This record gives sequence, C-alpha cells and structure tokens, in this order.
Amino acid sequence: MIQQFDYPVRAICAEGAIVGESPVWSQREQALYWVDILKPALYRFATLTGQHSSWEAPAAIGSIGLAKNGKIVAALRSGFHWFDPADASWTLIAHPEPHIPHNRLNDGKTGPDGAFWAGTMDDRADKQACASLYRLAPDGSIRVHGNGLVVSNGLAWSPDGRTMYHSDSRRAVIYRYDFDAASGTLGPRQVFVQMQPEWGRPDGGAVDADGCYWGCGITAGRINKFSPQGQLLGYLPLPVSRPTMCAFGGSDLKTLYVTSLTENMSADELAQEPLAGALFAVSMSVAGTPVAEFGI
Repeated sequence: MIQQFDYPVRAICAEGAIVGESPVWSQREQALYWVDILKPALYRFATLTGQHSSWEAPAAIGSIGLAKNGKIVAALRSGFHWFDPADASWTLIAHPEPHIPHNRLNDGKTGPDGAFWAGTMDDRADKQACASLYRLAPDGSIRVHGNGLVVSNGLAWSPDGRTMYHSDSRRAVIYRYDFDAASGTLGPRQVFVQMQPEWGRPDGGAVDADGCYWGCGITAGRINKFSPQGQLLGYLPLPVSRPTMCAFGGSDLKTLYVTSLTENMSADELAQEPLAGALFAVSMSVAGTPVAEFGI
C-alpha cells in the first residue's frame, strides 16, 4: 500500500524564487546553502541564529557543493567555478561545454569519491538530447560519463556509496548505476524508476539512512519515496505544485529541506500557491545520508 506521509512542513524562506534549487547542508556550520538558478544568486541560512545571507552569481547557477577547503564549488552556465564566501569571489575552474552555448550546467552533487558530479541540460524551449553528465575531479580535470540526455537531474548516492542515482527529467526516468568510489567510475546504466504522470516529473533527490530515494515530483506537488529496489513506498504532499530538489539537514539529519520555483507560473497559479518558490523544512522520522565534501 502506498503511504501518504503527513510530516510537518513549514516555509523558512517565503520569498518566491524563480527557480530555487540545490539545497546543501553544512554540518560544520549548521547552515543550509541553496541557489536561485535564474536570479541568479546563492543563499545561506544559519539555523542557530536565523541569519540569512545572499550573494549574486555571475551567471545562471545550477547547483553547488561544499568543499573541504571552506569554499563552494558551483556549476554555472559559464562552467564550474569556485566561490569563496570570505570575499564573495568567483573563479573559473573549467568549462565542460563551451562549444554548446545553448546548454547550461544543471543539477549537481559531490559524490563519495570526493568529486563533483553535474549534468547539463538544453536550455532552449525545444529541448533536444544534447546534454551530458560530468565528473569534476578535485584537481580540476573533467570526465564525461554519459551523453544523449535532455535535462540531467536527480543525483544522489546510497548510504554505502556503491549506487548512484541520476534522472532525466524530460524522459521521466530515474536511473541507477553501480558506483566505484575508489576510481570514480560507473557501471552500466539501469532503469530504477519509470515515473507515472501522477507522480510528477523527476527532479532533484536525496537518499535516507535506510537507502530509500526521496525524489521531487515536479508538477505533482509531492516528494516520492522509493525503496532501494525502485518501488514507490509513499509520497509527501507539499503546499506547492513545483518542488525542485530536496536535501537532508539539521544536526540529526532529520530535516528535509525542499526548494521550489515560480518560473512560468501564471498569475492565477501564483494566487492559488502563495508559497510557490519558497524554501521548506520538513520534520522527518528518518535521517538522511550525509553528502560528501568536494576534495581529497
């Protein structure tokens, strides 16, 4: 039986993001970072003090990861960059697709191998299968690990680091791969979940301590919980129709942070969803799997 979860949901930043994305929890700082892709901006919320901080980004910013050197690795339209919160500086690391100007970097996350994984997407209205998945190593080198994507999304890893999850939003499918953290390589791609229309399109995701994959169902206003075998176990309804990504945080990793968007919503839709674009915090009964930091 598919369960409907009733975990408490609260908005902790109600300012409507254009495309809120990439929530990342810092256990060291007890703070959450996230982005608005199209504003474009990077945000930080310190949970102990309630302080909000923000920085303007030089280009559309698809995703971020925390680094062991105290900086942030960011996937911008203009390539992978370092962001240093100490002086608000942005420094180019490398650009994986300078030859495809209509693509931009999208969803990304640091893997158990200490590398930052991020995929691209066709940013045109008539999207084509011209995107790829990349691995940015701590030394700045880039490897491609998959072509023919439309909108790369949904990166997450199992608690033991031996399985990677990844989705293509436009194809409405979530994939799984065997993952070798020692070499940062993937096994053959396998279909993990073929999404049904009522579940929404797959967007960003996170894995809990039991190995279940929690994936945002954009357009369906819910977060879907899948077993490690790909079975839909339940879903969490949200007060917005377009959740974009989720991440476990809090000192006990039992808070699920969820971003959302307002992009392309009509005036009537926005009136019906006053919290569209908000950042939410959900009090969960299960803890999440910690996300690694970029670096060796």
